[in-house]
Amino acid sequence: MKKLHYPSLFVLFLSILFYSGLNAQVIDSALLKLDAEYPQEKIYVQFDKGAYTPGETIWLKAYIMVGSTITTISNNLYTELIDGSGKVLDRRISPIAIGGAAAAFDLPATLTDSTVYVRAYTRWMLNFDSAFLYSKAIPVLQPENKTSTASKPAAAQYYLDFFPEGGDLIQGVTTRIAFKANDQRGLPIAVTGEILSSKGAKVASFSSVHQGMGHFELTPVTGETYKATWKDPGGKVQQKNLPSAKSKGVALAVQYSQAGIQYSVKRKEGETSPYETVQVVAQTQQQMIYRAKVNLTKSAEVKAMIPIENVPAGIVQVTLFTDDNKPLAERIVFVNRQDYYFITDLNVPLKGMRKRDRNVIQVDVPDEIQCNLSISVTDADINPVQKGEEDIYSGLLLSPDIKGYIHQPGYYFSSEADSVAQHLDLVMMTNGWRRFKWEDVLAGKFPEIKNKPEDYITANGKITGLTKSELVNQEITGILTLKGGGQQFLSIPVASDGTFGIGGMVFYDTAKLYYQFNNDKNKLITTKALIDVKTAFLPGAIPFSTANKPIPVFTKLDPKALQKSLLMGEKNLAAAEAARKVKTLETVTVTAKVKSKAEKMNEEYTSGLFRGQNDYTFITEDDISANGAMTVLNYLQGKVAGLQITGMGTNISMNWRGGTPSLFLNEMISDISMVQNIPMSDVAMVKVFRPPFLGAPGGGSAGAIAVYTKKGAAANENIKGLNFANIPGYLPIKEFYSPDYMRYEERHELEDNRTTLFWNPFIITDKDNRRILFTVYNNDSTKRWRIIVEGINVEGKLTRMERIVE
Repeated sequence: MKKLHYPSLFVLFLSILFYSGLNAQVIDSALLKLDAEYPQEKIYVQFDKGAYTPGETIWLKAYIMVGSTITTISNNLYTELIDGSGKVLDRRISPIAIGGAAAAFDLPATLTDSTVYVRAYTRWMLNFDSAFLYSKAIPVLQPENKTSTASKPAAAQYYLDFFPEGGDLIQGVTTRIAFKANDQRGLPIAVTGEILSSKGAKVASFSSVHQGMGHFELTPVTGETYKATWKDPGGKVQQKNLPSAKSKGVALAVQYSQAGIQYSVKRKEGETSPYETVQVVAQTQQQMIYRAKVNLTKSAEVKAMIPIENVPAGIVQVTLFTDDNKPLAERIVFVNRQDYYFITDLNVPLKGMRKRDRNVIQVDVPDEIQCNLSISVTDADINPVQKGEEDIYSGLLLSPDIKGYIHQPGYYFSSEADSVAQHLDLVMMTNGWRRFKWEDVLAGKFPEIKNKPEDYITANGKITGLTKSELVNQEITGILTLKGGGQQFLSIPVASDGTFGIGGMVFYDTAKLYYQFNNDKNKLITTKALIDVKTAFLPGAIPFSTANKPIPVFTKLDPKALQKSLLMGEKNLAAAEAARKVKTLETVTVTAKVKSKAEKMNEEYTSGLFRGQNDYTFITEDDISANGAMTVLNYLQGKVAGLQITGMGTNISMNWRGGTPSLFLNEMISDISMVQNIPMSDVAMVKVFRPPFLGAPGGGSAGAIAVYTKKGAAANENIKGLNFANIPGYLPIKEFYSPDYMRYEERHELEDNRTTLFWNPFIITDKDNRRILFTVYNNDSTKRWRIIVEGINVEGKLTRMERIVE
């Protein structure tokens, strides 16, 4: 995991001494342990659009980070589609590559809910607070006359909460008090009111300045209590007691600026300090950035600055401790140094908004380092820009570290204006940060790790029916066969208790593991043994409650746009139903273009990520040079630009863009010796994938070479008479349909009512591939497009670009 390094700190005030005592080392050790053993992942999901109709497909791309870099912990992402009652309708498991994973959900055509939820998490995330699992409420547009099974909204209720800065009010110490007002759905309301003493005297007034939030100052008097009086949107006068003030204590105040984080530690003037010294500790992403000792015996208030020169953008937690490490006060602050993004250029060099016009979209990334992007193109009228909608910036830098609902989080990254920064600080003052509790970690109470990170598809087996002596030093020879016909030979060691494991596999659909024990020519042991193989995926969805979940916020469409969206949805449903019925007919005449040999071979031999990617395809039967080649890799020499193959036999070496391409034999990971020993007469097809190849473990940053052997008797002979076990893989990826109206297809005769015109969840760029061009055709009715590109690079920097085309 990428570590952060901070420069040494300087003494800013005589009252501040940088602290390196034994007690301080306890805090250091706790953070080091958290960072090394309990790093926490966070997720943001980009959807193709903001709202859907029944029967539509939700296309999504998830980005997974740890701290300020892409995750290197998890290899699998779990996503779930949940209805308005909390029932899981669908579940997907997707491989993670270069910090990203993609999935798609088909909404039921009969859905009557006005809200569905998408939840996303990794197995590792389940070790920590479930409040930090990603979930989002998605609006489902329904006709007004269609009843919904979702519960009706409760009667209007309004709430007002107060948050003294640092956590407590101290008698005789002036303190800022933030407040937040919202309704029963969690949505903000404007509020104005007064603060009254127990005698009814007005001591302060308050008025919200942004999203129901604001602050005022109060100096609590000994023996006094305070309450707020305010009028809710319904006109009802309400009262709310302020937190009681402590007789003694220390208060913490914090102010962020581009120069640094200024903090103030205060006690009551004219009284002996309850603590001679306190510790000030600042941490971000479970790494210490500042620690100092403050002496309060000579002054009632001490101020100092926390340098932020090398602190990454995100939430910083500032905590006051006693000398014996008891937390006294705490404040979170957002450091926004504008260093968290990289520039992406989005242009449309060829534009046409008429029916089925051809468009070209150009994406340029000036950075040479590897980037992982996604793009959506939608009808701008039915997918309008939402005020303050969540984006990749707020979705990875803000929302995942806050407990509670943040209204219009994208607003806080929309501008560098001072007013926006001040409003963001109100969010910091009115929300809690609880990735961990200091009291727990300093007492040695760390999370219990019940869920280990996964290595893509892992199969665990158990052998029964054999004695302990028969299991000693046993090994299984396995042949893993994919649905498309690919095979891989495996040598599988067996433990003394009869268990074994196979990890790091990436395949789709179901594979068969044919097996036989080594040195068991008569198959006596193999026949006697019973083998049970299961994948190590999480067996089922974890519970989900819709209680206290904010409703989705989506700009209400004007009647014409809503009618258009519903009508297009209905037409698409009708077309899909008609297509389904046609497929069930026993006799049907189809007029279509003749498929090329490469297309036929792809359909017959390839699956999952090996099909339809950006690749070079070589059909050996049609290539005279294949007959004269000694081996597959020698055959490829000079055929692919940028791919360097040198040497002979098993001493051959490969290089593409500074790395060694992954090798696959019939879509199973392989090595040079195995590939080089295949006679060219047995090779049917070779596919060379440009870097990166997402089907390879780790993302295949140097590309991949996939070799396919001819199907027939040779493959069948390998598995003849062997026992087998089924191993479920990833569900096949749903392919986004983007028509090419320059080519004839029978379905082009149908009406085009796509609301999402283009979706590509994996756009990979690097120093040799920094400009990407897409051809996108308009549908039959859209006049305005909304294009969004989001993504992340391998250094953890983020990007977002949006265009309205009309």
